[in-house]
Amino acid sequence: MQTRVAPTPSGFLHVGNAANALVTSAWAMDDGLELRLRIDDLDDARARPEYIEDILKLLDWLGIRWTHGPRTVVECQEARAARSTRAWDVLEQALQAGMPAYACNCSRRTLAATPTHGCPGDCRAADRPLDVGESALRIHVPPGTTIDVQGEAVELDLVLGDFIVWRRDDRPAYQWFSVVEDTDHGTTHILRGEDLRVSTAAQLYLAGFLPDAGFLEADIRHHPLVLDDAGLKLSKSQLRRASGLPRSPQTREAIRRWAVELGGAVGVKVP
Repeated sequence: MQTRVAPTPSGFLHVGNAANALVTSAWAMDDGLELRLRIDDLDDARARPEYIEDILKLLDWLGIRWTHGPRTVVECQEARAARSTRAWDVLEQALQAGMPAYACNCSRRTLAATPTHGCPGDCRAADRPLDVGESALRIHVPPGTTIDVQGEAVELDLVLGDFIVWRRDDRPAYQWFSVVEDTDHGTTHILRGEDLRVSTAAQLYLAGFLPDAGFLEADIRHHPLVLDDAGLKLSKSQLRRASGLPRSPQTREAIRRWAVELGGAVGVKVP
């Protein structure tokens, strides 16, 4: 059985990221799970080497040890193309098996101007070929599609609509990439922030089109968000620093306190 820490290197990690990693590590130790580090470095423009280095060093500083995954920035960069190719290969298999997807040529301006979710145009009926640079691939989410996430019904067609699985820049979209990776790795336990509940619903929907249904059986838990003094969600943009979080006893204790609180909310004891 296996869980994972999957940070995105689009900025230096903040306290919320670190607390999630500590809780996930504690969950792995308590339940005898293997721990994988997965760097979600899909965006070439934002996944800078210094951010990946920050992730590796911060996790090491917190005493988190992973069984699988990269140990260096070079390992991350070398694996990126192969992971993208794998995501495309699985997508082709899913499409051949009948996954309902279509090429969407709607511009960002068109998408921003419509109050509906997903594609506002006639792309679904147009049956266009996927054209790199010109179109993205969307999966059709029929009306009334409801996904159960930890006992909460997520009306996926209303909150997300027909969402993108392959981007117009010829990269896998996050939802598709994540579920393919978790399925390939045999991930059985996942800890996420509450803000990713809709993402979980999207990935459970996608998993139904994969030949390996293991992701549908995963134990997925969502913890409360780490908020700042004003009650706002912490983000990389708010806490962007020249060198990431300061490595001080005060920082370590703040992260530990948050981890204890978040762990308590999802039934994981953090020492």
